[in-house]
Amino acid sequence: MQVPIQSGVRSSESGYSTTFPVNLQHEVRESGISKGQLVTTRGATFFATGPGEDRGGAVFKGVHYRVMGSSLISVAADGSIAIIGDVGTDTRPAGFTQDFDRLAIRSAEKLFYYDGADLLKVADFDLGKVLDVDWMDGYFVTTDGEYLVVTDLLDPTSVDALKYGSAESDPDPITGVKVFEEELYGFGRYSVQVFRNVGSTGFPFQNVRGATISVGCVSADAKVRIGQTLAFVGGARDEPIGLYILAGGQATRVSPPEIDDMLVGVDEAAIVLEARTFGDEQHLVMHLPDRAVVLAIRATGQTGEGAWHIAHSGYFKRYRPRFAVYCYGRHIVGDIDSTALGVLSQDISEHFGDSIHWQFDAGLLFDQGNGFIVRETELFGRKPDGDATMWLSMTRDGETYSREIGRRMTGRREERMHWRPNCRVGQLIGLRFRGVGQVAVARCEVTGEALAV
Repeated sequence: MQVPIQSGVRSSESGYSTTFPVNLQHEVRESGISKGQLVTTRGATFFATGPGEDRGGAVFKGVHYRVMGSSLISVAADGSIAIIGDVGTDTRPAGFTQDFDRLAIRSAEKLFYYDGADLLKVADFDLGKVLDVDWMDGYFVTTDGEYLVVTDLLDPTSVDALKYGSAESDPDPITGVKVFEEELYGFGRYSVQVFRNVGSTGFPFQNVRGATISVGCVSADAKVRIGQTLAFVGGARDEPIGLYILAGGQATRVSPPEIDDMLVGVDEAAIVLEARTFGDEQHLVMHLPDRAVVLAIRATGQTGEGAWHIAHSGYFKRYRPRFAVYCYGRHIVGDIDSTALGVLSQDISEHFGDSIHWQFDAGLLFDQGNGFIVRETELFGRKPDGDATMWLSMTRDGETYSREIGRRMTGRREERMHWRPNCRVGQLIGLRFRGVGQVAVARCEVTGEALAV
């Protein structure tokens, strides 16, 4: 009997709910064994050591720049680092955008420009605090949480307070700005207002009537462009937050109840959203204080179901690789537990030298309420290389799991990933697999024997 492995089932107060694989990502691939597989997520190899905690990065004119601690740095292809200057720190993620001549950095609620030679702080008093920044049609657009602020068209270091704009469709605080499809999106906490450049002598952007979206974003760091869409974490007034995809002028909630439950009680300011592209697959990564939640966009479109997985480092600790930037033919990431930079790699599973654990639940086995015996269960796919241990545990209620049964792998080609529990089942049983090392699981088969009715 083949058992589904793309997601599992657990018992909760509201009935049965979905569990998601941990450190195993979805791939839709016809192999003859199955039409998809769970593959160990990319590891992170050490690349360089920076001057402080990593706060994000960008690529400007082919060079990789990051903010680490209070320093703006350049990172060369060989991992060498040069400190450019001080941009302050509030330990929050930094923000980046650029025009044709300069890289703009938002750090510690201030705005800085770097042109490849000189680092300049925008000192105009009328700029106010900078919670977010983007660039459109010659203007750097920022927000202080109350107004939309634009720099002078001819002098980006100058701001005229008479040219402030505001999002008037809802009195909610402005949390961020984003340019998308030649329009400016002003993200409020409970709404999103859309503007177009009309070239007026005051604030140059005009509200697009009828385009306001009735859900908003929690912070400047909880939104990202991915492909031809915008993704953000937020919600409407007096509603719990979730993950939304904005396309065609509509925001659609894509997070299932199980993901929404993970957001309950989380500090909204600690949520960071980032996009990662690997060939034809795009991952939307939602960083939370204790884990990351990942949605595989292409796999979701191919299967018609949300291809979610959970990412941890170590033994189910918080996920360390963050702020991935693609440059020099690789994805360079920071380590939130140190001052290291790393490179994402499909060739390893470790995060900065530390092993990670993967886990997934198979669907519940049920034989019309009749009892049966589970004789054997086997996983098919790529086995771990070298010495590794895999474990099987079982549940009869979808909530409490049995003692784990270990299966040591030695890397021999003829080895099989199988267990013989020989356990009697009254009505239903669920299987949980856990392990260390790289695997690719394409199929789970269970051999059983029906009991006489």
